[in-house]
Amino acid sequence: MLLFGFCTIMYGVERAADLTHRFLLKKDQVAVVEIKKDYPSTFPKEGILTFRWTLYHNRRLVVLLDYEGFKHQYILEPKYGRNRLQLFLTGDYKRIDRRPYMLLTFEHFNTKERRALLIARFNDPAKRLEIRIKKPTK
Repeated sequence: MLLFGFCTIMYGVERAADLTHRFLLKKDQVAVVEIKKDYPSTFPKEGILTFRWTLYHNRRLVVLLDYEGFKHQYILEPKYGRNRLQLFLTGDYKRIDRRPYMLLTFEHFNTKERRALLIARFNDPAKRLEIRIKKPTK
């Protein structure tokens, strides 16, 4: 029983988020994250992650995300399981649990200030990435 508890604790420590950052964004305010990988970049937008929200309606938030030139659109809402998105940052591991990823969670919307609180958690099990968070623009 003790061994099982120790393994569970060690697994939980290994899976903990490496970096967590809170973004309090106004409408169309762009959050920029630079991700430097451990291999030379091959195209101009490699390692650039940007996201912003454009619409809040009926407790749903529309988030536009651009990672390395590939654009995505997500609709997040406060319900459990629908308030987050997962984005893999590299695809060079066959095992999905070894890939670095970002988990973006919609936490709260302040209706008075018209700001959304988004929490970005970056997880890199192999410690191969260098992540730099820039100040939101606009």
